[in-house]
Amino acid sequence: MAIERKEKRLLIPDPGKLKPGMVKTTDDEYATAEDTIRISENVISAIVRKYTLEVPGVVRFAANSIVGGLAEMIGRKSPEGNIVVNLEGESVVVSVNLVLTFGVKVPEVAAMVQEVIRTRIEELTGKKVQLVNVTVFDLDEPPKRNDKPLTGEAG
Repeated sequence: MAIERKEKRLLIPDPGKLKPGMVKTTDDEYATAEDTIRISENVISAIVRKYTLEVPGVVRFAANSIVGGLAEMIGRKSPEGNIVVNLEGESVVVSVNLVLTFGVKVPEVAAMVQEVIRTRIEELTGKKVQLVNVTVFDLDEPPKRNDKPLTGEAG
């Protein structure tokens, strides 16, 4: 009497047959996945914070309240209220408050910020960005560079 052996095979999903939320369970069966991946507002805020500050002409995020403004003036930077993220399903709305470099073309820098935020969020999270609201609160002088080289000797 022969014993029939079944081979165990790793079932690799066929991307052409899978729909979002479906996983392959056997050769011809698909089931809805119970596992989920959620991306929090904090992740979106971190993406916005990092890439917005890399845009030429952006000095920093602005405080949008009197308390936040006072904290910023005495050296305490509070991220609260500088970036507002609203997540609804797979869509995102972002609002940022910025201080730009004095002398830049404000509409051009703001448009660049919108494009960078939209592109990076969609690229890194797969979520669709519906709106990016940019409020320019102030203009500031660019940070001054110390043109004297550091020699390591006491002067």
